[in-house]
Amino acid sequence: MPPPPERLAEALTGRYAIERELGAGGMATVYLALDLRHGRQVALKVLRPELAAVIGAERFLAEIKTTAALAHPNILPLHDSGAADSFLFYVMPFMEGESLRDRLNREKQLPVADAVRIATEVAGALDYAHRHGVIHRDIKPENVLLHDGRALVADFGIALAASKASGTRMTETGMSLGTPHYMSPEQAMGDRDLDARSDVYALGAVTYEMLTGEPPFTGPTAQAIVAKVMSSRPEPVTTIRPTVPPGLEAAVLTALQKLPADRFASAAAFASALTAPSAAAPAGTREGVNRWKQLAAVLALMVVALAVLSIRMGLGTSDAAPAVFDVGFPDTAAMAFATPQTGFSVSPGGDFLVYTVKQADSTMLWYRSLVDGSAHPIPGTRGGTLPRVSPDGRRLAFLQFNRVLVTPLEGGQSRALVDGHGIRMIEWVSPTRLMATDDDDKLLRWLDPDAGQTSMSRIDYCNTVQWLDREQALLCGGTGYAYLIEPKAGTRRVVRAAAGGANDTGSAVVAGSDFRLISDRYLVYLSPDGDIRATTYDRPRRVAGRSVTLVSGVRREAFTGGGQWGLSGAGTLVYALGPDAEIGRMVRARPGAAAEPLPIEGGRFLRFDLSNDRRHFAAVLQGIDAHELRIYDLANGQGQVWLQAPFVGQPLWSPDGSQILVDVTDGGRTALVSGRPGSVRPLDTMLAIPQPNRSEFRVTPYDYPSDHLAFFTNFSNNLVLSVDPTRRAAPVDTLLRDAMFATLSPDGRRLAYFAISAGQLVVTPFPAREPRFPIAPGGDEPLWLSSTSLLYWVDRTWYQVRINPQTGEPVGRPEIWWTDPRFADTLGLSHRPSHDGGIIYKQGPAQTSAPFLRVVPNWVAQMKRAVDQANRQ
Repeated sequence: MPPPPERLAEALTGRYAIERELGAGGMATVYLALDLRHGRQVALKVLRPELAAVIGAERFLAEIKTTAALAHPNILPLHDSGAADSFLFYVMPFMEGESLRDRLNREKQLPVADAVRIATEVAGALDYAHRHGVIHRDIKPENVLLHDGRALVADFGIALAASKASGTRMTETGMSLGTPHYMSPEQAMGDRDLDARSDVYALGAVTYEMLTGEPPFTGPTAQAIVAKVMSSRPEPVTTIRPTVPPGLEAAVLTALQKLPADRFASAAAFASALTAPSAAAPAGTREGVNRWKQLAAVLALMVVALAVLSIRMGLGTSDAAPAVFDVGFPDTAAMAFATPQTGFSVSPGGDFLVYTVKQADSTMLWYRSLVDGSAHPIPGTRGGTLPRVSPDGRRLAFLQFNRVLVTPLEGGQSRALVDGHGIRMIEWVSPTRLMATDDDDKLLRWLDPDAGQTSMSRIDYCNTVQWLDREQALLCGGTGYAYLIEPKAGTRRVVRAAAGGANDTGSAVVAGSDFRLISDRYLVYLSPDGDIRATTYDRPRRVAGRSVTLVSGVRREAFTGGGQWGLSGAGTLVYALGPDAEIGRMVRARPGAAAEPLPIEGGRFLRFDLSNDRRHFAAVLQGIDAHELRIYDLANGQGQVWLQAPFVGQPLWSPDGSQILVDVTDGGRTALVSGRPGSVRPLDTMLAIPQPNRSEFRVTPYDYPSDHLAFFTNFSNNLVLSVDPTRRAAPVDTLLRDAMFATLSPDGRRLAYFAISAGQLVVTPFPAREPRFPIAPGGDEPLWLSSTSLLYWVDRTWYQVRINPQTGEPVGRPEIWWTDPRFADTLGLSHRPSHDGGIIYKQGPAQTSAPFLRVVPNWVAQMKRAVDQANRQ
């Protein structure tokens, strides 16, 4: 029975105000509630009392935190969870719209295109969760919400929490885990060690119901349904609805196989079969399956041979299905994930690529043919990264020790075009023109390889970029969504995603990175969960249509979210499979000891800071529609969302650990705010700036050295400023120009920062700021371990510099303090003090290279057909 509303409301006093009951299910009652701290409506789910009694608060909260870090466009996020009185609850966003169950009750059978789209989006969410070790266990139409044209999977991990915590005592409650109509046979038999294929079965059952109007098995009782699940075959889909394509039917029936080994091995494989149903074969006898596999292998070899022949002869195959094949690398020259951008470049004709190889303590660029398998190092490219083949295929541009070089691919002398600290991106605009960004992607350089000329202009932050000549604008990513920057006008315009309707200007951003406009009509990009997606694009209105997922599992890099994939001018897609390097774990490092993980789950941490007493950890993560600032209690690992906004910047704890300083962009302004976590008092606004689209108005905190002085920067103009965080609307004083990463020593006597024009770290007395002592060229993010010990990092290695306490001069040469090939540069301060003589930072996945790349000839033509078909439906 549902919990007594009066007692529940009393237990949640000060946190949530119950407005009304929305419904009740087998495990929980859901209420519409007001989140008093953030002033927003939420869906608050309260476990049934008998289930809460069996599980217990401690075990429930310990298990449910597994899902708190899941961040995917098709997963409804978990805002909060907790225990109040005897109630166990969890909180999710309140979504306007309906559930898939509501729509099925109204329409019974869905259009085939809608059923495929919903199933594919749910499969994407499941595949993401499975890759992070989470099985849903209760996929059903009630747990699929339909909001703004997309499917959202709810209640991730709730059944898992109940299963792990309660064990055999679940039977005492009279409840079961899962819903009989959608249970896999192994789940119906009580197997608790379920894997991804159990969720694949449940999604197959939901897809079957969307197509036919009924689940695959029905009956008067749960026992009768389970008996059919164990022993009967579902009625063929086309018997009930003959208009369903046979290939789609085959995909659904494969997902519904009794034995897990006979189903799709992953939700991603199921999604691929749904979107390309002709590639899915109906299940048959073992001999038939083997014969099919043999025939498929022969056909695959024939198609690959034809594809290679077409590349050799320069033939187009615009109407042919893409022939997918893999290309490997020499054992001693695998492709390295050496930068936050794509580590390879495909030639215009799709017949070769240039890629980055890690060799000893340096890198080298290699040539790899996609026709005959030959591979060799490219002379003169030692130390090179970011290879970019010119649009005519004749020259190679690359980055070498902060210099942009161009070299002829057929051999010849390299030419250095520019020296600059922090160059992050280079791209060809035409066969005779390059562009590059540096200074944290806020300085745009135009490079002429022939004349050696350079011009530059200031821009707002822009990464993973394409130049649109028609608009005279940059198509940018790197902040988690698509936007256009017009360098001459100094404007920044967000690309919106239309929810529906011909005149819809869109409201949500297009989340992702690596945005590319193709044929003036198609927007291709990498989603936050590693999918290559494509959509139509209305250039005059800057509005994107419905996205189609085409490729899953692409390796994503930290800092930019950029992916390891590339397109040739002829339409060939090349990509690397791999984990999402943006998802990492927070670790503590001290010389002489192994890296020690903080007691919290891994996640997509963008910016972070640790309180001085080491009890609380503040981190900004990418939520489904906005950034979330979460506060973690390191005693139990639990995290709570404290602040949510379209953009949440760098959080910094005050020295006494009572306040957080952070910059927020929301509602037409950028503001520097501070507040006390856990308090219901509104945030104090110290600086509020209108017109956040103007680049000169961006602010980012760097340091919070005392209770009366906070440093922050006007990020685009590189002004280091000071402000008193104890005062609202505090006055601002300019401390430095042409500087970044300013930080004050613990004794308040020295100021360390990066001098941009000089391209080096320096230390000065404070407040005098003269004389200025050079520390190291090219180092990033100075951090004081003590008033006489300064730390900085270069290429995943930290260096320590001793400082003379009397003069402020460096003593001796910098020494290696720590190194970690898995160190993940982030979108804020990438390392912070651990307040015990060490540091904390995000550690990415162990995989640092790709053993092979996947090649799909003629992919662009296939993409266009898929997008056009989706928009006709």
